[in-house]
Amino acid sequence: MSISIKMADPLQPATVAEIPGFPFENFEQLQAAVAIRSFNVGVDPLAGAEWSHRSSGVIRKAIVATLSLLLVFAAAASLVAALLTREYWLLAAIPIQASVFYLSQPASGIRKWVTAGGVITLLAFIDLLLNGLPVAATLVAYAGLTFAAVRAAGYLTNSSFRKALLSDESLFLSAYASGACTVRNNRTKRVYSS
Repeated sequence: MSISIKMADPLQPATVAEIPGFPFENFEQLQAAVAIRSFNVGVDPLAGAEWSHRSSGVIRKAIVATLSLLLVFAAAASLVAALLTREYWLLAAIPIQASVFYLSQPASGIRKWVTAGGVITLLAFIDLLLNGLPVAATLVAYAGLTFAAVRAAGYLTNSSFRKALLSDESLFLSAYASGACTVRNNRTKRVYSS
């Protein structure tokens, strides 16, 4: 999803006041409502990742790339370890990683359950390790590592995009018009979208 700012687009409002049914008369009201947490700006994860890739600094990009490479190296390590130790159950780490990677996306419909599962993996890892089941503990650790890496990368990209949206009305309007962001009333749970 590409977000481009089109100043002369007649379909895109010039201010938030021109958005039909929008709960704010100006951009400053939106910023203030988000600051006191009565409203929240939600972002599309793909748009956030694309914007972050184009606009973030070198350090943030390096952290996200490192998290991605960490998962690739972990998968390769499970394959090598399975072949060297002949503990072929370690091969299950690769499909476990793929499944958890898919389910851990912040926009997932079951994100609350996945978050609870991510927390439980730490407890399960310790329990399995203390009970002498290192292979099972390792597989659970792969799930936990993947969950943490995906959520951390998502947090970094989404938070930088959200911060940019709240500092630039033109960017916000462009993203809102393209469906890359929404505004949610935290009290009523009503979501405003284009």
